[in-house]
Amino acid sequence: MRQIEDVRKARGFTQEYVASNIGVATSSYNQYETGARSIPADIAERIANVLGVEVSEIFLPVKFTIREQTTSNISL
Repeated sequence: MRQIEDVRKARGFTQEYVASNIGVATSSYNQYETGARSIPADIAERIANVLGVEVSEIFLPVKFTIREQTTSNISL
């Protein structure tokens, strides 16, 4: 398994380049890459596509949490 930063650097991409290509601010992408922010599943797929890898190759459960988007409302 490879880390997102390692793959990005190996491709010669900047954080700005990846952020622009996945449609998020560079600051948000930085937080995804450092693990400071959970990554929505759709964003994880976009990152993997830009980097040319499978999601499972770059997102490790130890460092990254991919959160599911939910649309259901819970009422008590």
